[in-house]
Amino acid sequence: MKTNTNVELVPIDNLQTIQKQIFDSLDVTENTRKEYHVRIRQFICYIQTHGINYNTYLNYKRFLGNTDTLSVSTKNKYLITAKVFLDGLYRLQLLPIKITDNIKGFTQSRLHKKDGLDDEAIYKIQNYCSALEPTCTNLRLKSILALLIFQGLRQIEICRLNVTDIDIKNKTAYIMGKGRDDKEIIHLHPHAVKVLKNYLSKYRFKEGALFRSESNHSYGSRLTTKSIREIIKQVFANLNIDGSTHGFRHFFVTKLIRHYKGELLTVSKYSRHRSIQMLEVYNDEVIRKEDLPKFYHVFNGIDL
Repeated sequence: MKTNTNVELVPIDNLQTIQKQIFDSLDVTENTRKEYHVRIRQFICYIQTHGINYNTYLNYKRFLGNTDTLSVSTKNKYLITAKVFLDGLYRLQLLPIKITDNIKGFTQSRLHKKDGLDDEAIYKIQNYCSALEPTCTNLRLKSILALLIFQGLRQIEICRLNVTDIDIKNKTAYIMGKGRDDKEIIHLHPHAVKVLKNYLSKYRFKEGALFRSESNHSYGSRLTTKSIREIIKQVFANLNIDGSTHGFRHFFVTKLIRHYKGELLTVSKYSRHRSIQMLEVYNDEVIRKEDLPKFYHVFNGIDL
């Protein structure tokens, strides 16, 4: 195979079959595997048009770089999927060399692109919840919100919760965290315990998923992350809040950092971040915002 020549090393008609063979053999979670299968479609379309050569991976990165409709984070996800696929072709000896080496991903800013929820937004949500009738649907909503606000749980962690993971008596829960192979125990805030107790008393679930769909086509099935985002999106729309579901975790972590004066090791015990580096991003944002008045004061007396 010569540099820059489109020598077809993989029969195009077999790409879908090979795709399944590659991704099904990976030691990843089922959700990650599904995401790979979805994202690889664009790369397969790309190589069906351009073929595969020494520079395919680099050229695909440039192609993604020129796509204005994708965020840097999304571009990296597509690029990583292509790398996994091409490395899989190499393992299967369908490529004579590994063509993904020495090519970096897209550089991302360490700063959060969108602020988390602030105290005003949480106050609105608090007032909204206090006025809700204690119906099954409303108790489910309040329970999800309690886990987002008081525990800082990720959406996938809420989806994975089973009834038996909640121990009301001991005020604990067992969470299947991000990238974990086993459940870890967390201590529930008293407000979260109260809401969850009311929810379980109303539904009387004994086992299975803690949060279940109430829609006609999937009634009784475990809620998905998409479902949770839609539920929260409706609340935000009702209250005119500009934010995302992940904004709750941002609020949770920022609140802890401010209270514990930047003691990131202590904060990590509650946020369950595996790396302090991510917490440093939150901490930098807190420090920068607190320092803004001093920065503004430097230029007092100057006006245009």
